[in-house]
Amino acid sequence: MQVGDSVYLKPTNNAARRTSEIREWKIKSVGRKYFEAWDGKRNSSVMKFHIDGLKQVTNYAPDWVVYFSKQEILDEREFYKLFNSIRTVFDGYSKPNLTLEQLRGIKKIIDGEWNYSFMGREKEIWLLVSKR
Repeated sequence: MQVGDSVYLKPTNNAARRTSEIREWKIKSVGRKYFEAWDGKRNSSVMKFHIDGLKQVTNYAPDWVVYFSKQEILDEREFYKLFNSIRTVFDGYSKPNLTLEQLRGIKKIIDGEWNYSFMGREKEIWLLVSKR
């Protein structure tokens, strides 16, 4: 982490209610415990962040979390989107509409025992899952 490096800000808490925009800022200064980032345009836009937790320094709930690449934020968003879509299959009191074979396959994936290459076979896998 050096002065001039790019960082990416993801809105959290109250800021996430207003926007989902990922902002690219520059590191302005680096200290022992904190660093400051700014948008590169206005000196009044400087924000202070913890080096350890990468969260905004504030007396209230932080509005921004820092990442060192935009892809990290996009990957995290995709993770939660996939997680939530999978979770909805198993939520509730009703039995999921899956076959025993599909459940065994899911269990193997979770346990890390399934060494299957997905490359080029997404359509087949989608058909298998959508038949439930």
